[in-house]
Amino acid sequence: MAVIGIIAYNKARKSLAEESFNRLTAVREMKASQIEDYFKQISDQLLTLSEDPATIEAMKEFKKGFNNVATDMQIGDAEMTVVNKKVDQYFEREYLPRLNKNLTKKSSLEKESTKDRNARILQYLYIVNNPNPVNEKHKFDNANKNCTYNNFHINYHPIIKNYLEKFGYYDIFLVDNETGNIVYTAYKEVDFGTSLINGPFRETNLAMSFRAAQSNPYKNYVKLVDYEPYHASYNQHASFIATSIFDGNDKIGVLIFQMPIDKINDIMTSKQAWSKVGLGTSGETYIVGEDFTLRNQSRFLIEDSINYFQMIKDIGLSQETIEKIKNFSSSIGLQEVKTDGTIAALGGETDAKIFPDYRGVPVLSAYKPLKIEGVRWAIMSELDEAEAFAYIYQLRNGIIVGFLVLLILISIASYFISRELTKPLKILTYDAMELAKGNLTVEIGINKRKDEIGILALSFKKMQISISNLVTDLKDINHNLENKVNERTSEINKQKEILEDRNKEILDSIKYAKRLQSAILPPAELIQKSFNDCFILFKPKDIVSGDFYWLGKADKEILVAAVDCTGHGVPGAMVSVVGANNLDRCIKEFGLKKPADVLDKLSNLVTETFETTDDNVQDGMDISLCNINFKTNKLQYSGANNPVWIVRKTNDLTELIELKPDKQPIGKYEFRKPFTNNEFELIKGDCIYLFSDGYADQFGGPNGKKFKYKTLKDLLMSVHDKNMAAQKEELDNTFESWKGMLDQIDDVCVIGIRV
Repeated sequence: MAVIGIIAYNKARKSLAEESFNRLTAVREMKASQIEDYFKQISDQLLTLSEDPATIEAMKEFKKGFNNVATDMQIGDAEMTVVNKKVDQYFEREYLPRLNKNLTKKSSLEKESTKDRNARILQYLYIVNNPNPVNEKHKFDNANKNCTYNNFHINYHPIIKNYLEKFGYYDIFLVDNETGNIVYTAYKEVDFGTSLINGPFRETNLAMSFRAAQSNPYKNYVKLVDYEPYHASYNQHASFIATSIFDGNDKIGVLIFQMPIDKINDIMTSKQAWSKVGLGTSGETYIVGEDFTLRNQSRFLIEDSINYFQMIKDIGLSQETIEKIKNFSSSIGLQEVKTDGTIAALGGETDAKIFPDYRGVPVLSAYKPLKIEGVRWAIMSELDEAEAFAYIYQLRNGIIVGFLVLLILISIASYFISRELTKPLKILTYDAMELAKGNLTVEIGINKRKDEIGILALSFKKMQISISNLVTDLKDINHNLENKVNERTSEINKQKEILEDRNKEILDSIKYAKRLQSAILPPAELIQKSFNDCFILFKPKDIVSGDFYWLGKADKEILVAAVDCTGHGVPGAMVSVVGANNLDRCIKEFGLKKPADVLDKLSNLVTETFETTDDNVQDGMDISLCNINFKTNKLQYSGANNPVWIVRKTNDLTELIELKPDKQPIGKYEFRKPFTNNEFELIKGDCIYLFSDGYADQFGGPNGKKFKYKTLKDLLMSVHDKNMAAQKEELDNTFESWKGMLDQIDDVCVIGIRV
């Protein structure tokens, strides 16, 4: 029943998912077609209105009236002072408080207002002196002033206002294509009269749409710009669509629509009748812009604003954005929707999948990019997974209940049947346990049954007899084996004692060799006295090491070296003794202090030491040798296969300088040549690093790979600002962490000196 139930559940879930996705895809395609047709309709309306003779005449006359308004009204400096005062008062008392409520960084009169004389006169006449409240300024037709602009306004404003109200646009603009002046606006907000070229709104998407139409020489060109916060509309998100107005072949202006939001909402929400289009109680269709924010209202804000605001707070939306959504009663341009579906759709994909939506709730989603010229939008059609699979969850619960009931009935029946079967088996089991304990005299109680249990009991009886006979034979064999085992054990113990004694002798010799090797290394006190800030990270692979560090002095100059001898352990340690003694001879006996001269002499001494009559020993060493003069801040360096690194920080720039070695070892070498002596000017704060190859060659990390010199460089550059003791601890911890449970493969020696 469980297997059949699982198969039935999975098939039903798959079928229901396909049905739900088909329904969501159908809704998506319907809404995509409606919204694309709507924007095509807007584009056609814009072009039709721009070609209307009345619009062309209005454009010419409003330009003329705008440019002559100050002259027509004979406004002098005194009257202009009154106008400016009234306009500024309107901005400070009405406009700026409403605007700043929706801004994080408060704006000011200087940033929002224009200085143009004609523009301020028109703002005074049609905004400040307009008796209608904010959001109803467009109902004012006649400013009762004897000027050509007012006469034109009386003639054309009712026509344009009727067009605006009939098709549901937020605002309609007429803009002078040469000056960028907004010579007419139906809605009469504070952008009226300002220049989109050099005025306060020159950086807005309204100005962007104007410039696109202004710069395009062709008729029938339409430019749509996406929603952005627009100050003149109190920082609400606004979108604009623009085209040029031509008088014959002469471009005389630009016609711009401010896009309506309500119409788009009606299309996407089916006028808030989601369930009628198959979206149930949790489904919705919405548009997402390329900034991953909504372009229409969220269903959840419309239907249940309290839970919506709690939800966006829980998912981490900033309090500033939440306050804006509350102020505007709109999620457009504010609610972020960055999901797997929106990322894919804005990337050009069309598909249907299940993933968490912007609330963090798993949804079935059908998505695709929209084909609207000028914007990159995606449409999403979604339904909560819980609602889509509600029926299948009921089926699942029914299967589970049926399974549990059947399981209980089977358990009860099994109990009574098993009692009849298990009683004789329990008796036989007890007898078998006694046999297992070695009680060969136990009486097998079940021996009269003729069924399978009786046959099993008879088999146990025969086994009991066989075991009794076998035990007697085993006792004799065991006695003989014990004697032989005792003899062999005595011999093994004697061999073990001999091996332990020899092993102890060898280990004691190696430990004594360790003491001898330690005696040749410079003591810590001498090193700290020679260098104020330094460290030596010395980690032998075995008890004794093939790596060693060395320190020598010649006059006021200090020589320091990191040396890597052939091999490690006892052979390496023996070579290290030869190397250390011969370095001392080079300084004290031969009076050398130039690193290249020291290495040339050292190579000869090592070669002589390992010469034999039968064959030449190929042992030798790699070395980094530095001569540091702190009085002159000069460093001399010569190296056999091992470089020296200097980390320097100047003007917040950190660089690693590598002094490269000669590619030849110390000791016998077929292509021997004199070592190169390098000189380097030190500055205060330089960090000098000498090292063997053991650190970089260590295997470890998550993939068991080598640490490598590149990683070591990055590590030294990251810690060079710390004191040398802290650097040593950082290098040691990094090495141990990298090595992990793997064995150390080579001796490690790293020397750090700060100038």
